[in-house]
Amino acid sequence: GLGSYRVTLTKEAVDHLATTSDGDARRALTALEIAVLSQTDRVAEGEEVVVDLETAVESIQRKAIQYEAKGDTHYDAISAMIKSIRGSDPDAAVYWLARMLEAGEDPRFIARRIVISAAEDIGNADPRALVVAQAAADATLMVGMPECRLPLAQAATYLSCVPKSNAAAKAIWAAAE
Repeated sequence: GLGSYRVTLTKEAVDHLATTSDGDARRALTALEIAVLSQTDRVAEGEEVVVDLETAVESIQRKAIQYEAKGDTHYDAISAMIKSIRGSDPDAAVYWLARMLEAGEDPRFIARRIVISAAEDIGNADPRALVVAQAAADATLMVGMPECRLPLAQAATYLSCVPKSNAAAKAIWAAAE
């Protein structure tokens, strides 16, 4: 344990450990212990041990995102992003977008799903949603990675924040039966 040490963390170190541990407290505490113990040879007994951003970065490695391009996590992640849009949660929508892109998902796949969400979930409650989604899809094709993250994030947050209506989707599905 760290009970015998006087430990101080900078705000940047705390933020980094919180972000990279992805909500896993054990992982954050293990990284903190590594950060402190890596400095004990430079700090006299009883002195304060300061964990700054550089030390925090060195003490924790980014968690490899478990992601299968064609497996369950592929569909689970896109489903989570779409459900976040439907649930009007822009932060969650961008989280899932970033997670997929970081894992190497094809941004064109994500763009297609954003266009579908605009038509299916927002529909005529805000007809501009489809225009925004299509513009993001076009921009994705034009600029590629990593820049396409911006229009995709813009579209995901826009769709998350507008009123929703699936009346057009329900109508076409009913007519097709």
